[in-house]
Amino acid sequence: MKTSFGLAKRGFTLVELLVVIAIIGVLVGLLLPAVQAAREAARRMSCTNNLRQIGLAAINFETANRRFPPGVLFPGPQNTPFPGAYPRSPEGTEPNRHTGIGHLAHLLPFIEMQQLYSVFQANANLSPDTSGVGAVANSAQALINRHWKNNPAVFQAAQTKISLFLCPSDVAEEATSMSNPYTLAYSDNATQVPQVVVLLDANSNGNYHMLLGKTNYLGCSGRSGVTGSAALDPPMPDGADLGKQAIKCDDLRGVFFVRSKTTIAEIKDGTSNTFFFGEVTGGYSNPVSLTGRQSSFTWVSGSGQFTRYMISDPTGAGWRSSPAVGHGAKFHSKHGTGVHMAYVDNSVRLVSYSLESRLWYTLAGIREGIQDFAE
Repeated sequence: MKTSFGLAKRGFTLVELLVVIAIIGVLVGLLLPAVQAAREAARRMSCTNNLRQIGLAAINFETANRRFPPGVLFPGPQNTPFPGAYPRSPEGTEPNRHTGIGHLAHLLPFIEMQQLYSVFQANANLSPDTSGVGAVANSAQALINRHWKNNPAVFQAAQTKISLFLCPSDVAEEATSMSNPYTLAYSDNATQVPQVVVLLDANSNGNYHMLLGKTNYLGCSGRSGVTGSAALDPPMPDGADLGKQAIKCDDLRGVFFVRSKTTIAEIKDGTSNTFFFGEVTGGYSNPVSLTGRQSSFTWVSGSGQFTRYMISDPTGAGWRSSPAVGHGAKFHSKHGTGVHMAYVDNSVRLVSYSLESRLWYTLAGIREGIQDFAE
């Protein structure tokens, strides 16, 4: 009779298994931040490329048209001085006589979206020189100058989602409450310091704002665009005072504002010293913690962003206390310590939120050299 002897198979004990799991957990914990950092670096690179492509499209537009596209097609100081109704209605006293189409829509043929642009071209007036003011009701002139929301073909086209206009670090579609169709500046009279207002758009019945294509990029309007006011720039919270040097708010205009027709020749500060486009995110119910996403910008009517609030406020006046917090009135990103800004020479740099306040104004302006503001 033969007896077989074999070695007993030994498995992991519970303690050994727990030790292995713990080691794996530690390794994953060490690796995860590196993976997240690599992913964010890739997203930043993609965001930078988006801004370069948009900037190149604007440069090509200027080459073809001898001017940059208008910031937005609404009444401006050149035809409706001091439209004090802006906070209530961006059309002021001229309802449905201006298309309200923003500068990004003009760039469509230069980002290989000619077919989409042809809808705008065929159905809406895209010229900064004419409007529907004085047009006979239901005439051809009146119809092509209807506000884009009242133009069925344009409204349908505005629902297109354009990946080039979206930062991969953000999710603009999270804004389900409302949209930011426009950021506008206004003055009620010739001596009033221009005010900035962010308009919000929501429709509880149809929620049409949720259908519209969003954007994380807008052109720069400067301090507060052009309102026609002769007011000097007031002292800033951190002590900077450009008004002492007879600098008016309108002197700090950017490339894009209401019915603007800025040319390369008008950029006196130099293309490498002037903001062109920058990142935006919209608004949050808690802008400091970036929670409670409320709104995002729509590309069809993006009217340019101001640097009016890109200044620190030592007094701690709410969300104005820091330019880093998310708000519809600010350039802002999901990239942490700064925001990507494209310059007119088509370079892109991550600009720190802590940039000196007067530099936010002077870099955003097209015709006041930084050297002019040395104290």
